[in-house]
Amino acid sequence: MGSDVGEQQGGRTAVVTGGTSGIGRALAVRLGQEGVRVVVAGRDERRGADVVQEVTARGGRAEFVATDVAVDAEVRRLAERASADGPLDLWFSNAGTEGPIGPLSTWGEAALREVLDVNLLGVLSGLRHAADHLRSGGVVVNTASFVGTALAVPIAVPYAAAKAGVVAAGRSAAPLLAEVGIAVYTICPWVIDTPMVDRLTGGAPDDKAGFAAGFAPSGRLTTAAEVASATWDLVEGRIAASSGDAFLVDAGPTVTRVRA
Repeated sequence: MGSDVGEQQGGRTAVVTGGTSGIGRALAVRLGQEGVRVVVAGRDERRGADVVQEVTARGGRAEFVATDVAVDAEVRRLAERASADGPLDLWFSNAGTEGPIGPLSTWGEAALREVLDVNLLGVLSGLRHAADHLRSGGVVVNTASFVGTALAVPIAVPYAAAKAGVVAAGRSAAPLLAEVGIAVYTICPWVIDTPMVDRLTGGAPDDKAGFAAGFAPSGRLTTAAEVASATWDLVEGRIAASSGDAFLVDAGPTVTRVRA
């Protein structure tokens, strides 16, 4: 599928949800550098404007569309606006939140609903509405995690459940979207140097490094730019893949297929 999309180099349009920070921001910047017009989606308009400025300062094209992926109607509106000038080529569902972290007794209903609505419902809405606006040869990439995929993390059960659901959704949607020429992939980053890890660790460099050493095969924090690079390689066909595949991404970047 990567070669089909590659034929439209320079004229492509991509949507990146969760594009105002972390992996989403790094991906938006990378896409802009590759000549892709980027529609950055997120809830924070100020940060969205900052990302657009960064992309354009590097010679790319970008716009921001305020979007809460937990609201299906807003995802539909995002897809319609992004495709106003023609079909989309790429859709990246990257928006996510860690949700309740800790023992079962600490989970509140509102927090549970938020982590499921953002991390899983947002991806399902993205699949549904992207399918209506992607051209044949288009690609959907959903962001999951090593949590719930490669490693059990008992303090993050709701997050794990949502991210495992993202992997399952990609695998299950792949044959449906193949009928209209759209490929679906899932990336599952290990420990990424993002605001989410800052919140989980307190943000001190030594604490973040220790967190990564305890989980990641590399023992190191992966940068958001490394995840963006691996994602771009996947889209461009430089990583051998079949639609529905999921990939763990570690520092380097090192990319490993998740076994079903």
